Amino acid sequence: MEKQLVLYLDNCVFSKILEPGNAGLRRYFSNIPHRLAFSDIHLTEMRGNRDEYAKLLDDLNAVFVRNPGAIHNRYHPISSLDSGEPFRRFSEHLEFAPAFDAFEAILSFMQHLLGGRRESKMQDIAVSADARIKSSLAELLSSATGGVFEGMIANFYPRIDEVTQNISSLDVDSGWRWIDAHARVAREGDPMRDMHPLEKVNYLFSLLDPTESMQLVELFPKGFARHKVLKNGDMAGFAFMLFSLGLTKRKGIFSGSRQEKKFVAQFRDAMHIEEASRCDCFITFDQGAFELASASFAYAGFSTRTILLKGAEHKST
Repeated sequence: MEKQLVLYLDNCVFSKILEPGNAGLRRYFSNIPHRLAFSDIHLTEMRGNRDEYAKLLDDLNAVFVRNPGAIHNRYHPISSLDSGEPFRRFSEHLEFAPAFDAFEAILSFMQHLLGGRRESKMQDIAVSADARIKSSLAELLSSATGGVFEGMIANFYPRIDEVTQNISSLDVDSGWRWIDAHARVAREGDPMRDMHPLEKVNYLFSLLDPTESMQLVELFPKGFARHKVLKNGDMAGFAFMLFSLGLTKRKGIFSGSRQEKKFVAQFRDAMHIEEASRCDCFITFDQGAFELASASFAYAGFSTRTILLKGAEHKST
């Protein structure tokens, strides 16, 4: 009897299934003899159209993948598969929507540090993020306590101000020069086109100066998932670092009118990769997500297969 696998579908796959004219794709995943999985990251991305997505997840009998070590802030390589119950999960997830909004405000700092929104000054970004974080946390505390302790959020404002002011004083110009130079070398002529996923990581590390390369290898030695006790976010952080070093093409990520949404989406790709690392397969229509996941899994030492869907064809690693 064939082993029943756990297939983690990228959000773009669920979106594609919902598109008119994709009845065949929906039928394929409905009849596949394996378990389809979704996570908290999906709930965040799907919340704008939650009714349709909840019905789809329910129709597909999708299971919810959860990190059993989350309560101790530890990454656990074996996922806990819970019943899907998408309607209930969306309802509960919405209660914490302000927390996710605050997190996205924090990401605006990272985006600027990595070369995005260069038309803005860090001080202006800090002022905007400071206001968004305070507003989101106030809304969260008010809804969680029925307004009883709403005034308590003001006690946290000085600490929030301190953090945002420290970040606003950072000099980003030198960092931008380093990032631009490194990404240009990493991507010019598409040198990684025919490389094995593991070779891509080694190539990116080889472009760093010896001290930087040694520090990264100490932090993330080859096969680190098998040799280290990981914390929540370590795998996502590693994947996003590879993106920052130029593993995938960044065109359109840091520029344009929708740059902030694209940057947040890229960070969520890294979070999806961490969640998918506990499953048998990660399936996507996104070339960049496919390359990033393949390299992350290969270097970290995960056996998770990565499958790129393209029409009726697919490519896997």
